[in-house]
Amino acid sequence: MALVSVLVPVYHVEEYLSECLDSIIAQTLSDIEIICVNDGSTREDAEILNRYAARDKRIKIITKPNGGLPSARNAGIRAAKGEYLAFVDADDRIKPNMLERLYKAAKRDNSEIVICGAEIFPPEPKAEGWLYAALSPQNGYYERADEEFLFDNAAVRPFIWRTFVKRELLTRNGLLLNESIHVGEDNAFQLRIYPKAKGITVIADKLYEYRWFRENSLMNTLVYNDAGKKCLAHIKMVRHVADEWIRSGEMERFAKGYLRWCAEFLYDDFIKLPLNDRIDGARALSEIFSRCGYERLRYALLPHIREMLEYFFAVSEESPRECIVSAAICVSRDNCAPERIEQAINNCLRQSLRELELIIVNNSVSSECYAVIHKYLHRDKRVRVYNAEDRHYTDGCNIAAKAAEGKYLAYLFPFGRLADNEALNRWVRCAEEHSAELVLCGGSEDNAGCALYRTDFVKKSKLCFNDYSIMSGSVFVAAARLLSKEKAAVDGVYRCERPPARRLSSEDCVKMLRSVADRLEIAKECGSAALYGRAFDILDGGYFDKLVSECFDRVYVEEYGCADTESPAKVAAELIRILSLLEPELLSGRKLPRVFSEFVDGRHRYIAGLSDEYVRN
Repeated sequence: MALVSVLVPVYHVEEYLSECLDSIIAQTLSDIEIICVNDGSTREDAEILNRYAARDKRIKIITKPNGGLPSARNAGIRAAKGEYLAFVDADDRIKPNMLERLYKAAKRDNSEIVICGAEIFPPEPKAEGWLYAALSPQNGYYERADEEFLFDNAAVRPFIWRTFVKRELLTRNGLLLNESIHVGEDNAFQLRIYPKAKGITVIADKLYEYRWFRENSLMNTLVYNDAGKKCLAHIKMVRHVADEWIRSGEMERFAKGYLRWCAEFLYDDFIKLPLNDRIDGARALSEIFSRCGYERLRYALLPHIREMLEYFFAVSEESPRECIVSAAICVSRDNCAPERIEQAINNCLRQSLRELELIIVNNSVSSECYAVIHKYLHRDKRVRVYNAEDRHYTDGCNIAAKAAEGKYLAYLFPFGRLADNEALNRWVRCAEEHSAELVLCGGSEDNAGCALYRTDFVKKSKLCFNDYSIMSGSVFVAAARLLSKEKAAVDGVYRCERPPARRLSSEDCVKMLRSVADRLEIAKECGSAALYGRAFDILDGGYFDKLVSECFDRVYVEEYGCADTESPAKVAAELIRILSLLEPELLSGRKLPRVFSEFVDGRHRYIAGLSDEYVRN
């Protein structure tokens, strides 16, 4: 009998499989069996496995139809003969001494489970902070898992691949992974095996090498980038844990910690869900929480945990409803005050059109502002909240468009206002009467908030906001006007105030010039004389003249040099690009050539100043 059975599920990983197998074959603990489960994978995977099996007799291949990761791991568990089981994902690697270290620790402490740390690669894109913390455990020994170990030790879950398990623990309790859970299956399995283990050892050393990011990963694409799918999958997982613990009698030991964990684990994604999905999820969760003894334990929980759990119960009492309009309010620390947020939310929720959802995208607002958002989230279940910290404002607009469930999408910016309580009804009625993909409000040529968009049009056209500083909305609505086949207009539904002036940086200047250049390119490609003329009018209206002049002042006025060395070149590049896109006959008598000439003169004066300074010194 081998000391360790290494279980490797294989599915479409031909690019990484050899690297993984090489790291296992090179282990300093040689008395191992390597069970590779080909889970309906590609021919290339099978060829690699057969080639390695011919070289190393410790490799055993199981071939089965595709059933998902839990199914493949279960096939490996059933076939294993080793005293201990190690789980290795086929796109990862392990350090040469990993299995030896884990086995010796298990024998030294007589532990049925050993957990180690892991290194993360590739370094870019950088993983989130919680992942580094989760993979950096501290040394320790636990005679048995208690509530603190399960729910307060962030470095022992999830990730089954750094969990070394005595096979007898599984056979003694008849434990396998739940094959219907494909997201969070690691968490579910660990929460079932930890309470039953006789001795758990934790090793701080990072013995596993985790490939945290794969651009072509189906799980990343289909689940982890979709908050709704991820949350509903996690609800299924926590329900499975509760069912198992209630059946085995372990819930009595862990109920308080379980309720706290569910609240903290699910809440932030749950509040992003469309109302009807929230209702379905909340009904399942409230039934579980009741079975766990929530009524008995509620006042033993911290107030903020109790408040989150009460929210699940409140949503479960709602009735499903249709959504016609998705209204989006995107707020960030630099564009909102609490009273502005309250005004914008009230303005939306008071509409006579009740079949709406309000998507609030919160980008790092102050605690005072979030208190307002939190109040309305709990007061009106039509409100959804995305906490998108440290994202650009335009990212928030795109998040809202992707999340929208309504037939129509409206951006209700904090400095805009629906004219009255019937405004949304009039806007939608106009869209329906004209079968319009885009309904503009009077004077809305350059404001993305002064338009109602059909949601499927935005998604199919792949319309998105790009960072053009304060011109971002202008380019978005211009692109919508070009791409929409059916348009309409209605007056008196939305008024947009001008936000407080802010000092624009040189980088803002570059972005805004780029917005006009991009708009001109779109206009020429689509043959839109109206858009072309509008872009030209923006350039000739004096605003950009002032903007570029101020940029020059910041760049050149300093006595001994230029603090911003990149912006002058970027400004010049965008100005040249704009000039190349304009018809020569339209340039006569216009401001743009003069602006560009002033820029060049300023640049020459700056260079001359540097030369004089060099001679003086």
